[in-house]
Amino acid sequence: MEVVNYNIKLDVDFAGKKYTGTEKVEIKDADKKISFDLNKIDIHEIKINGTAAKYETTEENVSFNTDGGNISVKVKFSSDNDRGLKGFYVAGTEKEYILSTQFEESDARRAFPCIDNPNYKATFDIAMVIDKDLQAISNMPVKSEKMENNKKVVEFERTPRMATYLVYLGVGHFDETVDEYKGKKLYLTAMKGHLTSSRYPLETAKKSLNYLETYTGIDYMLPKLNLISVPEFAAGAMENWGAITFREILLNIDKSTTSRSYKRTSEVITHELVHMWFGDLVTMKWWNDLWLNESFATFFAFKTVDNTDPEWKFFGDFLLDQTDGAYTMDALKNSHPINADVSDPRSISQLSYEIRYGKGSNVLRMIEAYVGKDVFMKAMRNYLKEFSFKNASGSDLWNAIEKESGQGISSIMEQWISQKGYPYLIAERDGDSLKISQKQFYFLNGESSSWKIPLFVNRFSKEEKLLMEGNEIKIDGDILSLNYDHDGFYRVLYDDTMFETVSRNLSQITATEKWGIANDLYAFLLSGKISLTQYVRRLEKLYVINENIVIDEISKQLYNLYTITNNTYFRDLANFYIKDKMEYIETTKKDDFNYKITLSGLYTKLAYINNDFCKSLLKKYSNYESVDPDFRLAYLVAQAKVNNDFAYFANIIEKTTNDEDKTKAITASGSLEGDKNHNAIMEFVKSGKAKKQDMDSFFVAMSSSEGSRQYVLNNLKNIVDTLYSFQISPLRINRSVQAMIGNAGVKDPEKMKKDVEAIRKDEIFGGINKGLEFLEIYENLIKNTK
Repeated sequence: MEVVNYNIKLDVDFAGKKYTGTEKVEIKDADKKISFDLNKIDIHEIKINGTAAKYETTEENVSFNTDGGNISVKVKFSSDNDRGLKGFYVAGTEKEYILSTQFEESDARRAFPCIDNPNYKATFDIAMVIDKDLQAISNMPVKSEKMENNKKVVEFERTPRMATYLVYLGVGHFDETVDEYKGKKLYLTAMKGHLTSSRYPLETAKKSLNYLETYTGIDYMLPKLNLISVPEFAAGAMENWGAITFREILLNIDKSTTSRSYKRTSEVITHELVHMWFGDLVTMKWWNDLWLNESFATFFAFKTVDNTDPEWKFFGDFLLDQTDGAYTMDALKNSHPINADVSDPRSISQLSYEIRYGKGSNVLRMIEAYVGKDVFMKAMRNYLKEFSFKNASGSDLWNAIEKESGQGISSIMEQWISQKGYPYLIAERDGDSLKISQKQFYFLNGESSSWKIPLFVNRFSKEEKLLMEGNEIKIDGDILSLNYDHDGFYRVLYDDTMFETVSRNLSQITATEKWGIANDLYAFLLSGKISLTQYVRRLEKLYVINENIVIDEISKQLYNLYTITNNTYFRDLANFYIKDKMEYIETTKKDDFNYKITLSGLYTKLAYINNDFCKSLLKKYSNYESVDPDFRLAYLVAQAKVNNDFAYFANIIEKTTNDEDKTKAITASGSLEGDKNHNAIMEFVKSGKAKKQDMDSFFVAMSSSEGSRQYVLNNLKNIVDTLYSFQISPLRINRSVQAMIGNAGVKDPEKMKKDVEAIRKDEIFGGINKGLEFLEIYENLIKNTK
């Protein structure tokens, strides 16, 4: 059966936050029984080829019988605009809002009855009937506007064949900045009064579109593109074809925007633009291959920005943002394969972002490095050309790379996507040879798998590529290190002789591989594979490294060790290292964009652990608005640590129009101490004064602070119930529960393990189990570092 076309007309009652709709669905070779998915939609009539049909409805679908063949199904329906952040929902406050959509993975069915399955692509003809003073946005340009019964009927051009989850509907009062790219209109769109004057998002989009068109050999395929900032949005952004939606913080660039946020905005805009090719043009057949969309978008976003803004050295950010998270989450016994079993798209909320986005993109980066960039590019072009406007699976991609490279990529990739976890290599000197063996890396003990591993051997600044196919291998000759440029998704545990060689020849190791060496040390400490003494002695040999990503990494490790253990030994180590690197940057790199971002992170970490530094910040600046945006979070942390009054932060969160300052205030408020402040935070959240998209962030921040953990521990069920009462998405609740259990649980592990049972629900069991595993990891760390 093939769904050919949806012709949808929605009559929107904007003030009443509800709508009625009619749709005509053209189906070819129809099944004898058809079900349309729906959620909170009332069905009033179904006609098949003009004749009224009997139908049965449940909470999840409406079904009816057909005679088969080619049919036209007409449906009349109605619904309310959702008050959560999915479906066709109300985005904003009760008085100031737009109507917007978020359909991925399975919420198009909340807006209109449909076969809500990515393998059933169709074209869409969309019309919206709205109040005459309103505007409407969809995937395609406006075809016509006319008045009908004192309302405006906006009809849009027909879309290409696409999946239901990519449809966009937007209604409200909008402001726009208009630009053009190769004759196609680009719009920066925001709710009226929320648009800033910056053209940075549009300029970023044009640069990225140009690179992606050149790389893929396929021009951007729709006649226009909207970048839409949405005042309430559960995700970071969404790749609706031709009408991409974002959180306001990403597009509303202004005087409060940090240097880090300029990078983040470029990466997210580009990530969503990559989806126009990988995900929209070529779509996965089913949600088990969702990683294919997201891994491509992640990898190619960093690859694109690394080319459009080479001075940023963006693959350093890739390691910090994507590789580190993937390494961490995939070392859990409660991890899952990249290609996870998804029988119900609603279960995707259980899957780790770090695996779908981070691990998958790292595996793609490894394969590109192994086969070569030109071969990889040709394979991508062939893959996109073959499956344009169609659906594909992971095997289609591997076959394309294998065909172009002439190497057995399919057998390598099958292991990497179907097995959870990843290997670590044990490297030991054996005479003139290097003996290498592989084991699966866990923080705790678990069953081990093995992999075919592309090795990137550093022969003193010369790279050699090898494929390790068994559990052991010996390599002869001069070898410095085993993960050149950190292209491989594996860790390396060197024996003392090899580590000494590495530490004496750091000048011949790339910054990205140095990052990996430092990152591996922390993981080996957490897993008990090296002792605290070994960790400190080896880490000290890396203190001389001054590349910014390594400074970021080491400072984060020492800071985390202190916040997890509350051991003053680690606080003193962090104090020393952070102050030393602050002095280095301020005297030699103060005008470097990347180092300024690193410096801002050092300021924030020092504010969390050093009260004298906090007092110096408050003495230097009279208020947070007078502080450079890059150092504003450090100042707000200082306010929390010294003055300890939530009223100060509530005032910022309520009154500032800038989301970036709001989120900084929320993060810093986690450091407040005392029942008065903690109860005030809870009441602030319950009052609805915070955006729904930010509510969980209060409690995640509190769980990371020694002075707030007991409150989170004592109120876990109340916190989770509050998040559910505001219809926060299960995906966000999973992530926040995981953080709260692991971080706050160190205060009293046994109480946390007991209290967790009161919040157990099927849809958040993944977050609970991962949180409990992190708690056990942290318990071991505390015991082993006393």
